[in-house]
Formats: sequence, C-alpha cells, structure tokens
Amino acid sequence: MADAITVQHLVVRRGQRTILHDFSLSLPKGKVTAILGPNGCGKSTFLKAVNCMIPASSGSICLGQREVHDFSRKALSREMAFLTQTHDVPPDVTVRDLVGMGRFPYRRLWSSRHREDREAVEKAIQAVGLEAYASEVMQHLSGGEQQRAWLAVLLAQDAPILLLDEPTTYLDVHHQLRILDLLRRINENWQKTIVVVLHDMNQAWQYADEVVIMKDGRLVCTGPPQTVLTPERLWEVFAVHTDIVTTCDGCSAIVVLRNDVALQT
Repeated sequence: MADAITVQHLVVRRGQRTILHDFSLSLPKGKVTAILGPNGCGKSTFLKAVNCMIPASSGSICLGQREVHDFSRKALSREMAFLTQTHDVPPDVTVRDLVGMGRFPYRRLWSSRHREDREAVEKAIQAVGLEAYASEVMQHLSGGEQQRAWLAVLLAQDAPILLLDEPTTYLDVHHQLRILDLLRRINENWQKTIVVVLHDMNQAWQYADEVVIMKDGRLVCTGPPQTVLTPERLWEVFAVHTDIVTTCDGCSAIVVLRNDVALQT
C-alpha cells in the first residue's frame, strides 16, 4: 500500500515546551485515518505541522518523495486541503461564494472564475447535499449545514488529501454521523485520502480504515481499529475501562464502563 504522507522524527516545539516528540508515522493513500488521543496530546499540532501551518523544529514531512516545505503555498494547497476546528464565516457570504473560495489554488489574483471553477463549485455543493441552500447566506444555516458547506470548500479545492481537525465538534449525534457518512462517501467516490481527528472512539471504530493513537505528544500505535482499540490500550491512553460488545445487528462496538478512578480525580 502506497503512503500519502510520510513523517520521520518530527519534533515540534513552542517556546520551551515540546509538543511532538520524535514522531514518525506513515499515512496510507486512499484510506480514512482517524487520529485519537487525550486533549492536549498534540493531534491538532500534528495536522498543522503536516500542512506547514506551524514550523517543525526537526524531522521531515513528505508527500511521496517530496518535502512539504519544498512546495509553494498554492502548490501545497493543490495537494492538501485542511479544515480547522473553528472557522469564521464572513458576513452575508452565500454557500456558493464560500465554496468558491476553495478554488483559490487555481486562480490568479483578481482573476474571474472560469468555467471549470464554477463546475467544481456546483459539483462540490451537490456532493454534500446543499443544492437547495446554494444561494442562502451561511449565517442562516444550521451548524450541521454549515459544516457540510465547509466540506464542500475542501472538495472544490480538489486536493487528493483532506485533513480535518475535529469536524464533528459542536454537532449533535445525528449531524456527527451525517458528516462521517459524507467523509466515507467522499473517500470512496472521490478517491480522497482522509486524515481526521476524532474524539469518539466508536466513530473511529466504525468509520476509519486506520487509527493513530497519540499520548503526550508521542505515537502510541497505529493500525486497523479492531487491532489497536483494545480495552487494555484504551485504559493505558484514556484511563477508562471499556469492553467490546456485539450489538443486535451483529456489529461490534466499544462500551465505556463505570470508571471509579476517573470519577475521583
């Protein structure tokens, strides 16, 4: 299996604090990889370092055989699209105009949109099911609809790798699952490599091909969900007792058990 991103001995520091310690990892091409770990373990820092949003102190990050720092900003944006945890919605911008912003890697300054830009925007809007809202102002949409619009921005950007930092945060369970279903379909139908930070271990279990587990800025393990999300490892990383159960439809799921230690701290 080819790797989309290869990270070797990555170290990221902020002031005197080391956020990522000698971090080495390969992310498979064409798969959905979920990154899990406790709050503050460096998940967001890792994504930002991969996308050159923050500098690395040492180590390398490669797309294929090429270092990410060798790309110009626009060239890198044609390779990777990044959805941050929070995003400011410009006042009075419509869904169509927002999605059009995803075409910036292909446009010259002040140039008008070409036919291929307009087609890419409409295709992206259709892919996330927002055709009926294309002319609506973003601020009038629900949180779930807004997040789907931001997914459309990534699709319009037309990069083969999508990085998403907690895309289900602040959404109710229904809209969380809708976003994850969308990501799965985007992976399969658009042939995108997807790397997504999640907090819900069951969502990673159900939707990811690979899971990366982090703790204290270090890689704990990586592999298929059913291999790495064991009760022993979840206790080691999250300090919670869990069990793997079979549901009524024959699927398996992670159940978090009562944790007296956690309740006392």
